[in-house]
Amino acid sequence: MTAILKIGTIEIPNRAALDLEQTYEPMGGETTLRTVDGTGLKQTTWRKTRTTITGSGWIPPGLATLDTAGQLVVACIVPRAIACDASRQATLPAARRSDSGHTPWAWALMPDGSVLDSDVSIVSHVATVAAVTGAIGYQVLYYPQLTCWVNRPSESGSRTEGGWHWSLTAEEV
Repeated sequence: MTAILKIGTIEIPNRAALDLEQTYEPMGGETTLRTVDGTGLKQTTWRKTRTTITGSGWIPPGLATLDTAGQLVVACIVPRAIACDASRQATLPAARRSDSGHTPWAWALMPDGSVLDSDVSIVSHVATVAAVTGAIGYQVLYYPQLTCWVNRPSESGSRTEGGWHWSLTAEEV
């Protein structure tokens, strides 16, 4: 199955997202406080994610009916990776996709820079990667699923190019 982007109840057709980019940006209530002698102390009160998605393709994305007045679930299409600890384990976020074609998977990182697929088992939110001979590290990859406030998307089309372009930004609630 091909990965597909979902925003609320809208599925973006692959032909509307032939060229697609998704960025993840950390947001948070954080500051560096200073003591009398200038030593910095990091204070963090909350952390959330902002994602910006841009795409273009041969057909329009169908975002005109997107209801941005309420919170929407953004089933992301670009995976994120978590490095495993020495026991080949990583804790996955609860907010991740589990639908067909979007389940987490793992890679073994090899000394020559290549990656090899590796089996992964998940119990609750803890992923354990099977050992691969010679591996120098492991990663578990997953597709985020974020509950967000989505800004109104922008859309444009070009008769010259015969294509459509679109973008939107969403911030995790």
